[in-house]
Amino acid sequence: MPALGTFVTSVTQDVFVRKVVDSVLGGNVLAMKMLANPRTWNGGVSIEIPVNLEAYSNLGSYSGFDTFATSQQNTRQRASFTPSQEYVSIIISGIQKAVNRGEAAMVDLIAAEMEQRANDLKDEFGRQLFLDGTGNNSKDILGLQAQVDDATSVITFGGLSRNNFTNWRATRTAQSGSLSLANLAADFDAAQVGNEVPDIAVCPPAVWTIYEALLTPTVSHNIGIREFRVTTDGNKPLDNISGNQGFRALAFRGVPVVSDEQCTAQNLYFLNLKHLFAYVIPQPDRRKVASGFYWTDWKEPANQDAVVGELLWYGQIVGDKPRTHSRRTGISS
Repeated sequence: MPALGTFVTSVTQDVFVRKVVDSVLGGNVLAMKMLANPRTWNGGVSIEIPVNLEAYSNLGSYSGFDTFATSQQNTRQRASFTPSQEYVSIIISGIQKAVNRGEAAMVDLIAAEMEQRANDLKDEFGRQLFLDGTGNNSKDILGLQAQVDDATSVITFGGLSRNNFTNWRATRTAQSGSLSLANLAADFDAAQVGNEVPDIAVCPPAVWTIYEALLTPTVSHNIGIREFRVTTDGNKPLDNISGNQGFRALAFRGVPVVSDEQCTAQNLYFLNLKHLFAYVIPQPDRRKVASGFYWTDWKEPANQDAVVGELLWYGQIVGDKPRTHSRRTGISS
């Protein structure tokens, strides 16, 4: 920086950039994709989902006067999910509001604070999305470590035991040696059930780079590698959501493999988002902001010169078919 001295600085105004630049929060690709199109949870203390977990045996070939098996067989169970709650507080003192006005208010304090705290809450949602739901005395949302498990770490999921119902398990594999395309093929195949296949793969940046390196020989020989933009549905690009411009993905068997900074280190997930979704409980007495987040409006504490408001989210991440997902752990090379 040039030594201007007070000869210049005493009479020259600083240039203030009229935007707060975020240098803390990470990318939340999967969280933003799931929050973009939540399902509505219309009342009730829990979401109850009937799931088919056992094979039906009253069927098969027969000959002549063979008798049929006619004892009633129940193959269905009921998975139960209770809601979680997320919040972020926004606090402004009276004097802060008073001085942040007119030409002196280079950045609108309340608008900047609202935007930043909303991003903080989305970041926290993204962090919890890759955990198991036991954080903060099991108040966290039910994240992928619970959704995509084979009873290694999470036995009971949705109130049902994975030891009692093996079809309630996902595929979880510990990496042995360096990651290979054969490993990804095995994970993809494990998550395929009939015509249902994974529609997204998620990993942290370091694992994404390892996967990218596997494709380098293919790229150098000019065999087409198509890049995908993550989409919230079949047509709508994710990067039209605020804060998500520029996320790109390589592909495996036509499925985007995306880098998410919140994803657990050394992990790679294949997910079928037709069986993993966000349920959001509406808050009719509050103003909806976006993605299921609601604003309480400003409240004045009885003994402080300040205003306080919260952004709130009620809901849960719900999975109704864990075996359509897979997880690979311990990927370091």
